Amino acid sequence: MSKGFNRVCARVAVCLPVKNTFSYTVPAALKDIVHVGSRVLVPFGARTVTGFVLECFRSQPEEGWKEIIDAPDRHPFFHPAQAALFEWISDYYLHPVGQVIRAALPGGLDVHSTSVFRLTGKGRRALESMDEDAPERPMLEWVRDHPRGGKRWPVSKLRALSAKGFFQEEDKPPGLGPGPVFRRFVRSLHQGGIDELKALSGGAFKAAKEREFLKTVFDAGTVPVSELTRLFSNGGYLLKKWAGKGILEVVQVPVVRDGCGDLLFPSTPPDKLFPQQEAAVSCIERWLAEEKFVPCLLYGVTGSGKTEVYCRAVEETVKRGKQALVMVPEISLATYMENIFRSRFKERVAIYHSNLTRGQRYDQWLRIAEGKVDLVVGARSALFAPLPRPGLIIVDEEFDSSYKQDTSPRYNARDAAVVRARIEEAVVILGSGSPSVQSYHNAVQGRYRLLTMPERVDSRPLPEVELVDMRGTGEEKQKEGMLGARLKEAVEDTMTKGEQVILFLNRRGFHRSLICRRCGSRLTCPNCDVALTYHLEDNRLTCHYCGYRCPINLRCEKCGNGELRSLGFGIERLEQELKDLFPTARVARLDTDSTRRRGRAGSILKSFGAGEIDILAGTQMITKGYDFPGVTLVGVVAADQSLSVPDFRASERTFQLLCQVSGRAGRGSRPGKVLIQTFSPEHYAVRSAMNHDYRAFFEREMALRAGLDYPPLSHMACLLLQGSVRETTADAARELKIIMRSMLDAWLNRGREIKVMGPVEAPIARLKGKYRWQLLVKSKNIGLMRHFLTCSGDCWKNRFRNTSVRLSIDIDPYNMV
Repeated sequence: MSKGFNRVCARVAVCLPVKNTFSYTVPAALKDIVHVGSRVLVPFGARTVTGFVLECFRSQPEEGWKEIIDAPDRHPFFHPAQAALFEWISDYYLHPVGQVIRAALPGGLDVHSTSVFRLTGKGRRALESMDEDAPERPMLEWVRDHPRGGKRWPVSKLRALSAKGFFQEEDKPPGLGPGPVFRRFVRSLHQGGIDELKALSGGAFKAAKEREFLKTVFDAGTVPVSELTRLFSNGGYLLKKWAGKGILEVVQVPVVRDGCGDLLFPSTPPDKLFPQQEAAVSCIERWLAEEKFVPCLLYGVTGSGKTEVYCRAVEETVKRGKQALVMVPEISLATYMENIFRSRFKERVAIYHSNLTRGQRYDQWLRIAEGKVDLVVGARSALFAPLPRPGLIIVDEEFDSSYKQDTSPRYNARDAAVVRARIEEAVVILGSGSPSVQSYHNAVQGRYRLLTMPERVDSRPLPEVELVDMRGTGEEKQKEGMLGARLKEAVEDTMTKGEQVILFLNRRGFHRSLICRRCGSRLTCPNCDVALTYHLEDNRLTCHYCGYRCPINLRCEKCGNGELRSLGFGIERLEQELKDLFPTARVARLDTDSTRRRGRAGSILKSFGAGEIDILAGTQMITKGYDFPGVTLVGVVAADQSLSVPDFRASERTFQLLCQVSGRAGRGSRPGKVLIQTFSPEHYAVRSAMNHDYRAFFEREMALRAGLDYPPLSHMACLLLQGSVRETTADAARELKIIMRSMLDAWLNRGREIKVMGPVEAPIARLKGKYRWQLLVKSKNIGLMRHFLTCSGDCWKNRFRNTSVRLSIDIDPYNMV
């Protein structure tokens, strides 16, 4: 055996958009530091980039293998089981594994070197003699004025001038991103009293307040340096003096940025469980004792006590020396659930979501990885929390589309949670009061265990649901406003009783759009094919897709007419109408725009829970998870809105929204009432929600999907092509279809297992300045479909290597707009 055969090597995923992983040798100085999950700096071409170790092994290095440059961290960032999860996500969703890891870890860790260009003597002379309109002049001037580099010009163009000798290219080494934060503390090394120290001061304390300064330190044991310098104007001098005498010392103490706020929603466990809760907890405890993978769908109607089942399951998990992960769809709901669990598990709870600062995410990640917490509560990104010994994963409101990431990597955190539980031999509970069709189908087929909780706790009745038929003339509707007479009357009656109201409308803004009365054109976003939404608070028009904002223009941009008509309504207008109709009521709004400031959502929810708000108007944020006993009336202002979305899941989403928002009513001792304003009172989704009949909805929905071969009876992928020129993008989409068709013809019988539809323009044909075309692919064989997508996608990219059109593939898409 050759001497080189015993070299320690590592398989590394670099944080770049490349498919493959790469093997590197580990230098002797790093062999005790580099493990699976370690962050490493590696040479990649002419650059130094960040990578993460997926595997360590011994091998004879092959030709071309380079050596790891550095491993800057004391501990790995993830465990071997997580490495397997990252690779599964990469394989299933067709996304580079390095980019998956980059999305999973706290931000700022994917550092890499950058190229910096400096003007040479030849470049300066060329600039001095160059014509003002010479095409190279702007680049030469920019490099001259930006010696530290930047991203004004493409590197390829800068390198072209570098080849002429005008620039010198240098490699700028990477930083290390976020790291721990330390705070300086003072502590006493003296065992005796203060008077014994007088001798060290020449028999007396000479400086002002010297005795008081020492007493402060001795009494407290440790005091922040900043606190001492705040209390004593000569604190810096006194600290230096007594530290020099060996009486005091300054120590660096790490500060944990945990992101946990005040305990807004304290929770106490009930004295006893109800029978259906006991049955569910008993099953879960038995599965936890088996210490093997068990997937379970917990279907419990709203108010059935699922949260208490979660708490008992977490308690049992912790008793067994393992940890738990609880995922929720909304960040505001994560704060609510974190409060509930922190009431019971104290400081052993970590919260993790994208609204934390970069430093908070970094500290929480390390706390979790080091085993300092028993429970992690968070939104979608909490899936990747590096728990060393996970025994339980809970996905609450598992149906919610928020679990599906709509940017790369486009993974579904619910499905990935099931895979993680399988890898880690853990129990995974998918909880919901209105399960996704896919999850319920898996339970019916025996892939998941099914636990049901069909009744509310304490035998409380489900709320009575009444449909308000809004069909009628436009004039009648306009006179009534947003609230029909029946809903208005119900709100007034509820207010008279001193009870609370929730009104749901899933539309942001004040007006949905403005239209010219003369020519009929709408005020649209210059970057997207969507109407601009008017927001009253800042008196601006906003695009909710690209973020474009502009002052409201009272004249039509096309014909100059000054008469504009508002169409549609949003949650801001509902809030204003409620204040006009009920001037003595305390009205608040809960939506994305009203909760931009950190902690604002929690503040609104706390006030509502304390009875300080009478009517809460909100978007989807208010529909799930919250328990407000004072709410006896829920009103749905526009139930048909989600039915009009061009998506095969539109009926399912409508049913789930109606069920979830209805479940906010009657959770206390008083019965609840739900009024649903609708133009489609006969639609099966609306009817099933009114009757609290999930099974009827499921059977009708499955029958419709079977006829069209839609998921969960098949798998689907959406291929999106985006480009700056409409015809170029359309041609690229048509070429992709030709490639796919020829490939399917070559595959013969296997090709018949795959259906390709399109290309067509996307429902939103232009977004953020890019034209968009789509193709849909369906197959019952997910492995074959992914192989087909990889082959056809690679073929298209090789043929259109120099095109500006970009192709993205979304497996199991949730948003096809």
